[in-house]
Amino acid sequence: MRRKFQVSNGYLLETEQLAQVLTLLAERRDAAKVSRHDLMEGTGLSNRQIESLVSIGSAMGLVKRGAQVLTDAGWTVMMHDTFLEQKGTLEWCHYMGAGGFTNLIWYETFNSIFRNSGPLSKDGWTNSLRELLQNQYTEKTLKKHLREEVKFISDAYSVRNFRRLSILSQSSDEKFFVRRYARPEPLVFCSILYHFAVISGRNVLQIRDLVDTPGAPGVVFYIDEAIMCRLAEELHGSGWIRYETTHNLNQIRIKDGYQWLEFLTAHYEGREPRVDSSPGLLRGMSE
Repeated sequence: MRRKFQVSNGYLLETEQLAQVLTLLAERRDAAKVSRHDLMEGTGLSNRQIESLVSIGSAMGLVKRGAQVLTDAGWTVMMHDTFLEQKGTLEWCHYMGAGGFTNLIWYETFNSIFRNSGPLSKDGWTNSLRELLQNQYTEKTLKKHLREEVKFISDAYSVRNFRRLSILSQSSDEKFFVRRYARPEPLVFCSILYHFAVISGRNVLQIRDLVDTPGAPGVVFYIDEAIMCRLAEELHGSGWIRYETTHNLNQIRIKDGYQWLEFLTAHYEGREPRVDSSPGLLRGMSE
């Protein structure tokens, strides 16, 4: 699986501009592919801006890589929260961005760098990534593009919309550190669990794996085992998962008939998720 070093291409998370792209793609929902030229013409943005915005949208699971059309999640978000302002939207986009193995710097930042260290200055953060990647990329890439990607992430979580999650914070001496995220939106978190089950190819998720495996929801949100168990009990109480703890088990069982996209849609529509009449774990996985 090829990993993408430059997600931002030197740009920041400008949600107003990203909304322009998402709106245009929504208008062309039935298209198999939308060209970059059409996006430039429809938004008035430059070729490089479009390249960056599509890349960022893809990293957050909103735009299909290569085709430049909305994913199912992208369409759902576009219909309810175009400017990516709601907590549930940001949780979903954080999970896709930080949990996506192909998003090299974003993924390693949350799954490796801050997980294995205390607070870090921006330089310390950058240097830790450089040490991790030093034999895999040229010095030019590590010197210029690495700083750009760290700037994109630090700005997104400390200045722009992702700051509302308070996952990545800064201390008084301007060092960054990660906070535990104890209260995700229930339907969104359930959607995330079902999505993770799909990409993992499993209908049973061990609590220990959810809080220890890189890319897993517990790691991406810095949720420990105690909090994960509490969240599992709450979702079990809602009837959306089965939380199994008898006979020395500590696991979440995905229920037949539910799909990750349905939980995300139900969150936005303020209703109970509906059971799919034709269940299957691998349904609803278009990206």
